[in-house]
Amino acid sequence: MLTYEIKESQLDRIKPLDEDMVSEEIEGIISEFELLISEKATLSTKKGSVHWHVKKPDEKGVLEITYWPKKARLWIDIHNNRQKDWNLAIIKSMADRFTKEFGGRVEHVSE
Repeated sequence: MLTYEIKESQLDRIKPLDEDMVSEEIEGIISEFELLISEKATLSTKKGSVHWHVKKPDEKGVLEITYWPKKARLWIDIHNNRQKDWNLAIIKSMADRFTKEFGGRVEHVSE
């Protein structure tokens, strides 16, 4: 799995009432990259998280984005069996875009 996490961001300063606004901003960035949200849910292992499956129209592969307000965490994953040229090409750019929006830095967590 390929993972980039946004570290030292301003997400730890977000008030509970503003968590929906952060989700909307994340969805706006998804739209900027001309991607579609194919699924939006909560990860059972991370109560209160918002987890998106994001796809490129007419392409295979998935990019996963998770925002966990309780822990002030935001990360992007591509599972090995879902890697395609398009998602490998944009994962770092999208992580960088999140830092532009929320501050912090991008850390390559796993590969």
